[in-house]
Amino acid sequence: RPGQNEYCRAWDFYLPPGGGDAGEPHHHVLDYAFVYVAKGRLLGSHHDGSPGLFDSVNEDGDVSWFDIPDGAGADPAFAHGGVNGYDDLPMREYLVELK
Repeated sequence: RPGQNEYCRAWDFYLPPGGGDAGEPHHHVLDYAFVYVAKGRLLGSHHDGSPGLFDSVNEDGDVSWFDIPDGAGADPAFAHGGVNGYDDLPMREYLVELK
């Protein structure tokens, strides 16, 4: 469940080792940042569940920023799923969306 106010919405995002679902795509409709609080690897899948959209490897303290264009929520090219790329480590990050 996200925490939010009038400026942002934030999640404590956690995937167990090997966890996630490539076949459950979602859209980001707001600009957002990932703030890694542990070493992590997120494997992104395309909107149809096929693998290979991205392979994001991060260290504790890394921050990634994403600008989301208008209309992204209706564009399948911006839909994706994801799984933890490590079978022996959980993945944990804060996801912060700006309203």
